[in-house]
Formats: sequence, C-alpha cells, structure tokens
Amino acid sequence: MSVVFIAGVFIKAYKVFFVHPSAERFDYSISDREFTERSSGSVRTPTADNERRDASTEEKKINLNTASKNELTSLPGIGEGIAEQILLYREERGKFTTVDELKKIKGIGPKKFEKIEPHVVIR
Repeated sequence: MSVVFIAGVFIKAYKVFFVHPSAERFDYSISDREFTERSSGSVRTPTADNERRDASTEEKKINLNTASKNELTSLPGIGEGIAEQILLYREERGKFTTVDELKKIKGIGPKKFEKIEPHVVIR
C-alpha cells in the first residue's frame, strides 16, 4: 500500500515540475466548430458535391454545335489542336447529332471521351 502512495506522490511531483500546463489543455473549439458546420450541412463534402445535380451544372455545359475554339479548349484534355479538329469536323459534316460523334475525331479516345462527356451537350 505504501508503494502505491509513494508512486502517486512521485507522479504528482513530476507533473508539477516537468509537465508544461498548456500540454494538459487542448482547445477543442476548432474541431467543435468544424463538427457543427458539417452536421448542419453548411460544409459540402466532395461526395455530396458529386451526388447533387442542379440547374447551374446544366447551364455550364458546352454546346458542341455552337462552341468556339476557346470554349472547346476549356474542356478537360482538349487543347488547341483537338479543338480545331472538332471545328473542322463540324464544318465538314454539319452539326453534331450525338455527343458520341466526338469519338470519331482524331485524338479523342475512350478515356478522353469519358472526361469530356459530362461537360458537353447537343442543342
């Protein structure tokens, strides 16, 4: 029993003399605020952004039949060369009837098409 008492005294003395007081306290206010914001839905997580589709997303899509070279180069993976190919294709063959016609353009393979498809529309 006395061994436990002596160990307790040494632990208490160690804390008083060697442990800095700020090390014992932790400010939880930042994590509490973040938890409150996420709980209330005011902070949008990446998965929530992917699940939500609204009208503003639809408005940002580029119409393949009226897009300029600058608009086309704003698409992921489309540089000036491929943008010119798209314009040339449209000039030679007329308006696009489906988005899938992009696959016929040199430089647009299946992977690049997957990246582009959500950002374009035919009107």
